[in-house]
Amino acid sequence: MKRLHYLFSILCFALLNVSSSCSKDKANEMGEISQESGDENQNPSASGKFELVAKADYLSNNGSGEQAWGDNVTIEAFKINGDAGEVVFETQFKDDGFGVAGGRWKQIDYYYEYQGEIVKSSEALVFTFKRPAAEVTLQVGQMDPGEGQQAKEGKTCEEGGSKNKVDESGKWTAYDENNNIIGSGILLDEYSIEGKLPNSMGSYRFLLDTGNQKITKLVIEATQWGGEERGCPTQRGSYANQPLNDSGNTENNSEFNVMGLSFTL
Repeated sequence: MKRLHYLFSILCFALLNVSSSCSKDKANEMGEISQESGDENQNPSASGKFELVAKADYLSNNGSGEQAWGDNVTIEAFKINGDAGEVVFETQFKDDGFGVAGGRWKQIDYYYEYQGEIVKSSEALVFTFKRPAAEVTLQVGQMDPGEGQQAKEGKTCEEGGSKNKVDESGKWTAYDENNNIIGSGILLDEYSIEGKLPNSMGSYRFLLDTGNQKITKLVIEATQWGGEERGCPTQRGSYANQPLNDSGNTENNSEFNVMGLSFTL
């Protein structure tokens, strides 16, 4: 019987167009199926490396509720006040990716002030893995370098005078299957893998360090300019194609989107 199985395997390998039955036999023999560089037709029980790219095709029901990003990840959006929001696919600028509906640019927006109150808070995208994931890498877009301003050391934004130029920024928080925080970090150029990616407005990749603990939930938010409390919001100009955002003002602060996600199961 073993000899027949061996001869069948040799025949599969020799054929130019390997049949699906051969492929299945080989996969069973290896014990895992690699999904590297593929984000279509995933097998939810497969193991290997998965690479997901943000696309409008993944969204349904106008982005309301849980959105399936392939077979292994779901996405949910939350407004600045914590209410459920809508996931959107933003294409207005060069770096296309997922954001939250209702903000300034359909990205993940940070607000210092919201509807007349000081909130210092952000919209959020929450990614949930159906199985705990390792080696998670996040790619963001539209995190424009040098767009913001920050009060100098010992100064406040209200004191006026010259300010430091700083980058847009965000933060990530990772949770385990018991909803315990296992890692967090600031999304800024100096913490990225290789700096700003070529031919982008502000796209960066970040390897999320959780001390070898696997991630079940990942929360992505924006921060003040530069990732610190001294970030000074500005007022954006009036754009003919951009209605007043849902904060009730024209505040401009950090905002960005999520372009991709890779991980190992």
